[in-house]
Amino acid sequence: MQNNFLERRHSQRFPIHQSLLIYFGNGGQEVAALSENISLGGAFVYCERFIAANTQVSLIIVLPTETTHGRSVRVWCGSKVVRVEAQLKEGKFGIALEFINLHEPPQA
Repeated sequence: MQNNFLERRHSQRFPIHQSLLIYFGNGGQEVAALSENISLGGAFVYCERFIAANTQVSLIIVLPTETTHGRSVRVWCGSKVVRVEAQLKEGKFGIALEFINLHEPPQA
């Protein structure tokens, strides 16, 4: 069987499971999520709320040492929803995010 799947990822994915908050909308709405995997180019997360494709969102994640080749880094990610899985998993929506811009937030 021929595999016609086109791999669009530019960086390696890591199976990182961490709780996060996704922020969206002008009113500063937020929804809790759990990451399934993270790369330097994006993440796949599960959340209880549907967020439509092409929605601009932001989140803060902790990139572990295996993704940064050094120390773990807390990063603010401006992102775009690029895909929403059609099938729910345990009542949660699977959402693929593409990171548009990344930066370290100021230390408190």
